[in-house]
Amino acid sequence: MKIPLSPLSAVLRALTVHALRPALHAPDTEVMTYADLAGATARLVTHLRNLGVQTGAHVLLIGPNTTDALLAFHAVPLAGAVIVPLNPAFPDDALRFLAQHAQPAAALVDTRDLPRVQDTLTALNVPVVPTGPGAPLLERLGGLSPAPLTLPDTLDEDQPISINYTSGTTSDPKGVMLTHRAAFVNQANLLYHLNLRPPSRYLHALPLTHGNGWGAPWTVSAAGATHLLPGDSLRADLLTRGVTHLCASPALLAPLSDPAAPLTLGSPTRVLVAGTSPGPRLLGTLTAQGFEVLHGYGLIETSAILTLTDPADLPPAPPGQPPEALTRQGHPMAFAGEVRAVTEDGQPVPHDGFTPGEIVVRSNQVMRGYHRNRAATRRALEGGWLHTGDLAVTHPDGRLEILDRAGDLLHLGGQPVSSAQVEAALYRHPSVREAVVVAAPHPDAGQIAVAFVTLHPGAQVQGRELQRFCEPLLPAHACPRRVHVVTDLPKTASGKVLRHVLRRRAASPETSAAGLR
Repeated sequence: MKIPLSPLSAVLRALTVHALRPALHAPDTEVMTYADLAGATARLVTHLRNLGVQTGAHVLLIGPNTTDALLAFHAVPLAGAVIVPLNPAFPDDALRFLAQHAQPAAALVDTRDLPRVQDTLTALNVPVVPTGPGAPLLERLGGLSPAPLTLPDTLDEDQPISINYTSGTTSDPKGVMLTHRAAFVNQANLLYHLNLRPPSRYLHALPLTHGNGWGAPWTVSAAGATHLLPGDSLRADLLTRGVTHLCASPALLAPLSDPAAPLTLGSPTRVLVAGTSPGPRLLGTLTAQGFEVLHGYGLIETSAILTLTDPADLPPAPPGQPPEALTRQGHPMAFAGEVRAVTEDGQPVPHDGFTPGEIVVRSNQVMRGYHRNRAATRRALEGGWLHTGDLAVTHPDGRLEILDRAGDLLHLGGQPVSSAQVEAALYRHPSVREAVVVAAPHPDAGQIAVAFVTLHPGAQVQGRELQRFCEPLLPAHACPRRVHVVTDLPKTASGKVLRHVLRRRAASPETSAAGLR
């Protein structure tokens, strides 16, 4: 017997088995039980079908992390449709372009973002369901008859459950088509490695519209755990709301490492850190504060997280200090398939912790392809492997350590240097909150390393001091020749630093003349 694999199967189980347990708690609202969530989901399924949403249709979701957004992640796929979350942090022109490119049959849009896309959706004749402030969706659904909550009759595990855009670019749009099967395997990995259980309280610190919140909406419900929607600040949520689990990027966690505002958790909180490489100091700070830190790696194209280092797999470290191996992104997760760093001719790199190679992936978590972009799909999946464009080394214990994107490797003094290694040296300074290193042209040296850093509030360190701080930690050719202390770093909607913007700044005569500050 074979039935389609989908994360919805475990969600449907939880809606029944855990009917009386708390399912969802947003700030300043009453707790919804799983029975409440089931009823609201069933009525939204009815509403979508009344709008003409058919099997396989695309339904846009635009807005922040709200009860309505979480409800959409349950109802849209249970209606047999494909959810297309668009991050509201995208610029207006990108939102409008992607809203058209996604070919939606309906759209759920937060009232705060609706003016940005209303004209586009009207021109496309797409029915809009307003959500969020001023448009209480739960109240409007109250008069509808609930649809039966079952797996769609025509469910195909190889069909998309979501389309997730990696950026807002109009030149090469990459809408990642993630299948039910891929989302199921991701769900199984998260349930196992995060150890989510019915008493767990998961904080949705990541935007749900970025990579489906790394799959958390379906995974937390599968566990029968409580979804916590974020309040005014991450620090306050951690101190007052009994958070047991969260996933976050280093950028989200960086404010917690401010030495002027120490944080001590009342009980252990398991946090999965991924997105970019966290500095050793941030990992050490989080460990000392009471976090159980898991360090992972993945892409939207791999249904989010794919590899992991878990301290439970490592020898004990001194109290309050992270194991050295925690700085690495680890082994493939339990059901993640094959993940390798390979040379240009496709051979696995030696396990020496030194030789870099591109990460390639063969896994059930890999996307089906990019929506309406066959050329990009062919490039990414050439030879039956997903080519990530990320560089890594493999250590003797088999753990991967991410270095850079292939285009981000620095060539300093005639030698390849990972920007991550230079950034790690800067992160060892207690005043540094964020650090990014890029290459800039130099008339004599060819290329030099230029650093852009932000500081913790109240810190007064100067760029020249940071340069001297790095000198004993790095080879001479790898030391940053200029360090610019800045207020903010340019970032994408998902929080990743726009390195190409910093490269232009580093190469400009004005920035060069500014020197070390």
